[in-house]
Amino acid sequence: MAYFRKTGTLPKTPSLADEEKDLGQALARIRLLNRRGQLEQAASRVLDKACPGSADRHAFHSGRLWQERRDELIAWIQANGRPPYAASGDAAERALAGWIATYRRHARHGRHPERIRELDERIPLWCQPPVWVPKAP
Repeated sequence: MAYFRKTGTLPKTPSLADEEKDLGQALARIRLLNRRGQLEQAASRVLDKACPGSADRHAFHSGRLWQERRDELIAWIQANGRPPYAASGDAAERALAGWIATYRRHARHGRHPERIRELDERIPLWCQPPVWVPKAP
């Protein structure tokens, strides 16, 4: 927990630093116990309160990446007044358009309902297909 507070990340096993490597191995054992259902609930709650998602590697990184990409999309739409185009010449715009396409699929299949609801509330334009407007010559 102290490592997480200090660095803002969880320790990694393939690390050159001895402390990080040891902590990463301990975290890997805790995750294994959690997946097997052998980690006591109290220990899981304490660990999750200190560093959310620490027992589930994917949830920790996925949540952080989701928030970063969501914030990028909000800023992009505020700056441009429209959703990004998939066929744009700008790589960053294409990447955001691809991310939106993924979440449109998730919405159709009922996946990540809390994220879809947040997108609907915070960025009403997110699910509308972009309308291409050519630039004036």
